Amino acid sequence: MARAAVTPSTPQGTWSLRSIGVIAFGHGTSDFYSGMVPLLIFYLVIKQQHLSPFLQGVAGFAWYLTSSIVQPLFGWYSDAHGRWWFLPVGVLLTVTAVGAIGFTHDYPTLLALIAVGGLGSAIMHPEAGKYAAQVGSLRHGSAISIFQIGGQVGFGIGPALIAYLLVHQGGSATALAAIPGLVAVAALLWAMPHVDARARAGARVRTGSASFGGAASSTLDISLLVGSTGLRYLATAAFMTYLPNVLIARGESLVTAGQVVTAFLLVSSIGLFAGGFLGDRFGHRAVSFVSLALAVPALVGFFVFPAATGMLCLLVGSVLLAVQNAPGVALTQALMPRNLGMALGLMNGVAFGAGSALVALLGMQVERIGAAGTLYGVAFVPLAAAACFAMVGRRRARPAGPNGYLLDTRRERS
Repeated sequence: MARAAVTPSTPQGTWSLRSIGVIAFGHGTSDFYSGMVPLLIFYLVIKQQHLSPFLQGVAGFAWYLTSSIVQPLFGWYSDAHGRWWFLPVGVLLTVTAVGAIGFTHDYPTLLALIAVGGLGSAIMHPEAGKYAAQVGSLRHGSAISIFQIGGQVGFGIGPALIAYLLVHQGGSATALAAIPGLVAVAALLWAMPHVDARARAGARVRTGSASFGGAASSTLDISLLVGSTGLRYLATAAFMTYLPNVLIARGESLVTAGQVVTAFLLVSSIGLFAGGFLGDRFGHRAVSFVSLALAVPALVGFFVFPAATGMLCLLVGSVLLAVQNAPGVALTQALMPRNLGMALGLMNGVAFGAGSALVALLGMQVERIGAAGTLYGVAFVPLAAAACFAMVGRRRARPAGPNGYLLDTRRERS
């Protein structure tokens, strides 16, 4: 059976764990504050200003619009005019905006700060993703994994911290929360010139396109990768959103439901790391296809098996869903070797935004048949995502040249 995998042909010497760690730290800092935003919106819009849930949703959409959906635009600009200081400045915008949100007393100001913080996140992600690819060398997937794990850890810790501070300090707690972020920005301003120098030292001019048979094929393959990632985000976000409904209906407490959702998110870090590690060794497309296909029986098992076994299946499903993350980004960046930042923006921005938007539509289905029935159907969505990966790169690549990204078409026994 033929196995196709995109691998960068840059030298091994460009790999730098220290540089990748700096990038992951910046990603984690930004997402640490991004993770606070939904809870802050709830606190300020519903609890403090006593506005409608509709306006709460509008504020949430403003965050997704500015932080995710516009990422490809900043990625395109970063690829052409990027500078190392884009990353710390992007983090600084997010930190200062979130730090000031707690002092707002009117809705328009809240929306303005959300927009500023979201744009900071949109600036940071493509620039950081570009550097992760540049210093990752032949271990491209592993570099993206470490980069993504940094964000996942930060995103998971942020809500817990801001909830504690809001209970004890009120809205002014956001100023306290901003202090470690400002320290982190100072550290990034010191470290990023060294990362930039490392990336430049190992840079190679990538000639041609890492297409799977031409420009039209590349466009199709990129669309398939973005679509697959959007479907995977849909499955993950749907379970994250509606798991409390299912668990409380089963008689569990709100605290238990919160713990399960936290565990569901945290164990995905295992999949994030495994995806890059396995993709670098066995091919990004094959690893993504297998993990997405196996996620289906794992997620279905949550509904079929008794409580303890079902919970284990749920966590395994979360790990398997996350495996696709780094290989998907690595494949897309390999197809867009001159637009690494834009590729990251497409995967982290457009795909995430589309998947999140579809979750809102699932709410109507939850009202009709309940959360359990809806999530049981969502458990089969990864099959569609796997089908997208199966169609990626089906035609043999024309090699891009010694300095480009190549499609590995090695054949192996089935």
